[in-house]
Amino acid sequence: MSQHLKELVCRLKEGDKMAFDELYGLFHKKIYLFCLNYGLSQMDAEEITQEVFVKLWLYRNTLDSEKSINSYLYKIGKNVIIDEFKKKIKTQATQEYQMSLIMPSNNVEESMDYLDLKNLVEETLMYLPERRREVFELSRIKGLSHKEIAEELGISTKTVENHLNLALHNFRAALQKTNVLCYALVSYFIF
Repeated sequence: MSQHLKELVCRLKEGDKMAFDELYGLFHKKIYLFCLNYGLSQMDAEEITQEVFVKLWLYRNTLDSEKSINSYLYKIGKNVIIDEFKKKIKTQATQEYQMSLIMPSNNVEESMDYLDLKNLVEETLMYLPERRREVFELSRIKGLSHKEIAEELGISTKTVENHLNLALHNFRAALQKTNVLCYALVSYFIF
């Protein structure tokens, strides 16, 4: 590693934002292209690149100026990408499983019930207050934990729980107005 990079790392460890900005300028494009090479979309690659530099700043005290900052950034990038892939696989598997629970057979009547149920869920979602809907979608559709939702939205985990409880109450009320079979199916899917 060049002497200049070592100096930047030492300054970064001391909390020097100008050193961070310079490292960002030197490595942003490299990390971004690294992410794209893993098959990520431009938006995902940019988000992960930003996360890499956030982690660099947060863990700057653990840096070793004798070790390659380049390798360190790529290692962070690789770990974040792996975590992102795991999250996407989990989310996709959860959604497929949930859909398999309520997917009707080829029976026309069941198909109509399914469409009615789907419309009811979408309509109920639409009428939820914005933050409550956002919390519900992050939890039940994207599969995020309460802690992850709290961090993403900048609210406490208790607030996340309150929003979810209220959203579930809204769904139960809407479902109870329809029929018991629908309620049983969706309560298994949502709750």
